[in-house]
Amino acid sequence: MAPTTDVLAALRDIHLPEAVAFWPLAPGWWALLAGALSVAAIAGFVVRRRRQSVRRAALRELDAAQREFGSTGDTAALAVSLSSTLRRVALARFARAAVAGLHGDEWLGFLAANGPAGGFPAEVGTSIERAVYADPRSTSQRDGEAWLAAARAWIRRVS
Repeated sequence: MAPTTDVLAALRDIHLPEAVAFWPLAPGWWALLAGALSVAAIAGFVVRRRRQSVRRAALRELDAAQREFGSTGDTAALAVSLSSTLRRVALARFARAAVAGLHGDEWLGFLAANGPAGGFPAEVGTSIERAVYADPRSTSQRDGEAWLAAARAWIRRVS
């Protein structure tokens, strides 16, 4: 047997497989994408629901304050109730450090700056502030209704 002279010439060259295509994605990537979208949708739903729960609770408190005001006519109690509700909504929606220390004109300025398009009316805020310490007979039913309307608009805007 005579050895062939060029054994390597008889071998075939190395054939590389085709490059892996980016598209279509493998089933595992589709599952990961579907899972990420599901988590994002659930997180969005939870955030939206939590935000609306603050609004619903605050509006329920305003309804209760309105019913009590309708039966008693006590503007001082209404003013206290509105002030505490507005403050709690602000603490829930904004940074605690930015809201907790506000009082007087700074608090009214905060309400005006973060309120509806027209802002929280300064005269409403001032009359609420005065009514806490004033004679309950010094304010009228119309004042109480204006306070409630302004508080509702502010709560709907920020929460």
